[in-house]
Amino acid sequence: MAKPSSSRAPARDETHDDRHAKSEKGGDARHEREAFINEPSGLDEATHRELSLMHQESAEAILFAKSIQWRSVGSALLVFGAFIAIAVVTEAGAKFIDVMKIVSIVLACGVIFVLVMYQFWQVNEINKINAIDRHFSTLYLRISRIKSRREGNLHRYTILLFMVLAVIIGAVVVMFGLDQAAQLHKPPY
Repeated sequence: MAKPSSSRAPARDETHDDRHAKSEKGGDARHEREAFINEPSGLDEATHRELSLMHQESAEAILFAKSIQWRSVGSALLVFGAFIAIAVVTEAGAKFIDVMKIVSIVLACGVIFVLVMYQFWQVNEINKINAIDRHFSTLYLRISRIKSRREGNLHRYTILLFMVLAVIIGAVVVMFGLDQAAQLHKPPY
């Protein structure tokens, strides 16, 4: 085994962004980076492992909730498309088309409820992660705060709005599609 050299590399490697920040801000950015001292967490090893496990479980729960949200939207849009196809292919009567319209509205409301419910679940898991993060090292906190909370919320709620609008637009298209299908099969008299 090779003996480590006596000249050790600095504890923190300088990245391109670090060099860029130094050139833009001059000595202030360098002073700020030099003044940073990583303070390890004061947790014992078992507690640290428990918190790491809870952090991982919360992150997986968020991914699961996002997956359910997207699957709910996709499934609703597929059902809407199937309703239009059924109405066109089977020459459905007016009563059957009215039933499909009612089911489309109920389905759209149910999917929107699921989207909002899973969004609240994600917020709870994010709050749990934030509470856990406070017990880790200062370096971990510094890295985890690169993306601001405001930016994260903006992204999260923009995507939620997009999903809700997709369901609403899908429901509106179904209503028009079912009306058109009813007109196709109306007797000419």
